[in-house]
Order: sequence, then structure tokens, then C-alpha cells
Amino acid sequence: MSNKKTITTFGGGVGAGKFLRGLYNFNKEFDLRFIVNTSDDIDIYDVRVSPDIDSVLYWISGIVDKERGWGLKNDNFEMVNSNKSYWFNLGDKDLEYNKLKKKLLDQGLKLNEFIKIKMDQLEINNISIFPMTNDKVETYLNLDIGDAHIQEFLIKYKMKPKINDIKFRGIQDAKPLSEVLSSIESSDMIIFCPSNPFISIDPIINLQGVRDQIEKSKAIKIAISPIVNGIAFQGPILKFFELNSLPPSVEGVAEYYKNLAQYIVIDKSDYDYKGKIEKIGLLPVFDNIKMVNDNVSINLATTITKILY
Repeated sequence: MSNKKTITTFGGGVGAGKFLRGLYNFNKEFDLRFIVNTSDDIDIYDVRVSPDIDSVLYWISGIVDKERGWGLKNDNFEMVNSNKSYWFNLGDKDLEYNKLKKKLLDQGLKLNEFIKIKMDQLEINNISIFPMTNDKVETYLNLDIGDAHIQEFLIKYKMKPKINDIKFRGIQDAKPLSEVLSSIESSDMIIFCPSNPFISIDPIINLQGVRDQIEKSKAIKIAISPIVNGIAFQGPILKFFELNSLPPSVEGVAEYYKNLAQYIVIDKSDYDYKGKIEKIGLLPVFDNIKMVNDNVSINLATTITKILY
């Protein structure tokens, strides 16, 4: 039996991708298991796109376009630029990859099986990456202009409409991957990545049995704030905090995680929130969490994993 400590992470998107790259590159002494959101997956242009999964794979393997924070570096956009009705920015190489994914999924391959094939191709070794489920779950928002898929809100409507409600279509019938529950059960540490809690964390923990398993777990549980100085790492995170009547700051992040985590990692520049966070019931850990390069991501992973010892 391995003596390695098991670390399970939850998240999706650019913030998760950057942190997981740091954790992956930092040390191979851990049994690393990354659970990734799939509720922002979308069928478009006759392909199946998994933005959070793809982002994590691209960041960890080092093939991501770092300037954009998503997609493949050195990709072209001839296909989407050729038709003004195309609103989803998908590079040509990215498109071919997702065409293959859809073809294999339509033939009966499961998403977790496809991810393993892709990891082998990208030479991502010594870790496990699991989708939260192989079943179809999609995030839809009720906006002041009507219902829209999360990708439509983010890209087509440029995050401008007012959000009235969030729904995860299909979640009632979806089952978490068995590896999700077993990873939680065997974990020594659980990390919630600096992702949008309401669209990257909520879909995972609201799958059948997942929240209960996390709450029962004796693992050390740590959340990383996706907000620094009232500014979100990526996307419209602050809108979602306001929708849920939480302060759009690290205080709101602490309120969200107060029943899921024991620690919260926040940026040193937010030190003034120390008292409020402790009052909420979490232990604040201060570090530089603005992951502007790999060194910062690795240092952040180092700070967090030290809590295990």
C-alpha cells in the first residue's frame, strides 16, 4: 500500500488550471486527484466542448494559450472568423480535438475514458483527472433577457445581462463518478480551487452524495479565494456573489465555504479581513495568490501542502 498522502481538488476554469499546474509541477510525492466541473460543457458547431476539463488539461500540460488564459497556444481561428454567426471562440486545432471527442462519445466512450486517453497523449503522468460525472449536466441562467446556457452568458452576451437565477439542468438524475466519492473518502487533504464557487464548485458538490461525503471527511479542507482586493481572477464572479446576497469580497468567499472548509487561503493584500474571516469560523492563510506565473503557482501549492505536516 502506498504511503503517499492523497490530495483531492475541486474546481474548473482558468484559476483552477493555474493552481493545478503549480500543484502538479511542485511535487510528485502526493497522490493527486483532480475533480473537474463539467456543467459548462456545451454542444456547438457539431462538437462537444468541455471548457473546464480542457482548461485544466491544457494548463497542466503547458499547451495553453497563456495570454488568453484558455485554448491552445499558436492556434488559428479561421473557422469562427469565417462566419459572423459563430459566437463561441474555438480555435481550429481546438475544434479538431473536440470533433474527435464528440465522435468517440457518440460511439459510446465515456468522458472519463476520453480524458485518460488525452492525458496519455499529453504525457500527463502520476495524477488522476476525473470529470465530476459522465452524465449530462448543464448550467443555465435565468437572465433579464430569458434563459441562457452559461457559455452564452459568458461569451455571446459578454456577461452583461442581469442574472436572476441559476439552474443545473440534469443534476437530479446525474450520478457522480465513483472515483469522485472514493477520492473524497481516501483524502488527507481536500482543496477547493480558486474557481467561481457558484458555477464551478456548486455543480460538483450538489451531485448525489458529494456534499455529505465532503462534510463527513476527516481530511484537512482548504478553499482558495478567487477574489483579491474585491477583484475577481476571471469572469463575472462578483455578479454571482451579489445574486446570492454575499459580499463580493474574500468575506463572501469565506461565508460560502464556512461549512465545507476549515482553512481559507487569501492574498496578503486582504489581511484586513482576518478578523471577519475568523469570526465566520475559518482559519485564514495568507500568501500571494495572484498566479501571474508558474513560480507563484508552485509557491502557493507549497504553502498549502505544508498544512498537511
